[in-house]
Amino acid sequence: MTSPLDFIRMTFSQQVFRAQFARIPEPSQITDGDDQVTQYDQVMTTQLTIPYAAGLEAAHRARPTVGGGAAADLACGPGHYTLCLARHLGFDSVLGVDLSAPMVDVALKNAAEALLEQRVTFQVGDVTNLEQISDGSLDFTSFNDAAHHMPDLETVTSVLREMQRITKPDGLLMVMDLVRLRTAALTERYVKTLGHDYVERGLSSFYQDFRNSMFAAWTAAELRSAIPPDSRRIWWQFVPRGLPTIQILLGLPEGRSKPLLRSGWPWQEDHHPVPLPLRTDWKMMRMMLFNGAKKKIGGS
Repeated sequence: MTSPLDFIRMTFSQQVFRAQFARIPEPSQITDGDDQVTQYDQVMTTQLTIPYAAGLEAAHRARPTVGGGAAADLACGPGHYTLCLARHLGFDSVLGVDLSAPMVDVALKNAAEALLEQRVTFQVGDVTNLEQISDGSLDFTSFNDAAHHMPDLETVTSVLREMQRITKPDGLLMVMDLVRLRTAALTERYVKTLGHDYVERGLSSFYQDFRNSMFAAWTAAELRSAIPPDSRRIWWQFVPRGLPTIQILLGLPEGRSKPLLRSGWPWQEDHHPVPLPLRTDWKMMRMMLFNGAKKKIGGS
């Protein structure tokens, strides 16, 4: 568990420095090294389960209906979040798409081990060109922890356009990603504070990927600017106050303006996606996120 004092100090630094340091793009858009794939496959025992849980809760609270329907998870990696969409949100069918063939191989294995291969499938694909998915065929599309991998905001917009195309007008879109902090020094401190668990577990490649991701992350304003200007949906952005390290964009069903329809989360305590030692950090994160800054994009 991370010390609250650490967060207080980092929050102070974030608020004191007003200038924003420049983004440093990822070394590569594709994650397919042997160590990267092997170590990323262990995410469900790490701190990354906390934003996963936040995303699942946001989707649960924003969905027009609870359970059922078809979903896609773009840039799915080893498929753990994709499997959560079936396991915790109850989708009847879920497709995971990733550009990395080794990641997709591992994801297929994980689906079989979870006995979910009848409901969850995976395929190699480019998330900026999802020609294999028909227009308006999905109830929910997610793009989780991957926008920072894109080389520029124009590419992020291309992904959002594809998400809009493949999702039904009354379906929901969700983008979740990191937020770039104000200074490089603060980013290094945050990476070391949150990443100590990765180092202790021997996940050196995963730690380096986490560091690269924090330097490549978009600010809230940058990611918001990637929403297609001609979108027929109202979007809402959720960002924690103080130390904003996660952001969620919800593209609502057409004609709807209220972002969240219900409270709570979609799992029982004995099926919690966050390991018990990390639950205190999870509670702090969800409180900061859902009580944080909310911005409406589009509509009147």
